[in-house]
Amino acid sequence: MEIQCPNCASRFNLPEDLARDGVKLRCSVCKTVFPYSASAATMPEQPPEPAKKDAGKTKPGRKAALAVLLLALCLAGGLSGYFWYSRQTPAPPPEDAAQKVARLTMRNVRQYFVDNEKIGKVMVIEGKVVNEFAQPKSLIAVEAAIYDKDKKTLSVKKQMAGTQLSLFQLQVLSEKEMESFLNNKIEILSNNINVPQGGEVPFMVLFYAPPSGVAEFGVRIVDAQDADTSGK
Repeated sequence: MEIQCPNCASRFNLPEDLARDGVKLRCSVCKTVFPYSASAATMPEQPPEPAKKDAGKTKPGRKAALAVLLLALCLAGGLSGYFWYSRQTPAPPPEDAAQKVARLTMRNVRQYFVDNEKIGKVMVIEGKVVNEFAQPKSLIAVEAAIYDKDKKTLSVKKQMAGTQLSLFQLQVLSEKEMESFLNNKIEILSNNINVPQGGEVPFMVLFYAPPSGVAEFGVRIVDAQDADTSGK
């Protein structure tokens, strides 16, 4: 079927299976995108030009048909991508996340430096999270950040509460050993599960070889889960 571009009046051959109202077409001459409609279809006013002797070249009509087919496939792919994306579970809005930690507070928060014999200076931020919710809480997590004198963020680190290192460990253990201890699942599950109302859980965040321009630090509670009390 022959169609005509509404912008430049160029004519192209459209495969019959694509001749459906609403299909988006693109003119390969002027690049105009327009929807197909029955009114855009025309009958050829003159016989097609004879094929050129150079058999290696594709006929203009065939090129136009391929371009239209590719455009239709791209549009179909874009629509399927949109519907796939729209079905994904959205991330919780910030206000919901804030409600999960609204009655968790911190105390005894402090920051200091330790000279480690293997990696040099280590910046330590530690404290305790107190549960002021009426119900027990589990898997409490904090996030610490360090800033320069202009309040520019130098580094941010998230850490599950429930573990702390001694001063001796901070001085002699390697970075890998310290991270392994702070993220030990057994320790976390021992101290950071079913924290009752009024109960507390310790936390420690380490920044290894921190930049010399560190001037401030900040720490906040970023996550917590309702404790599973079904077994009680």
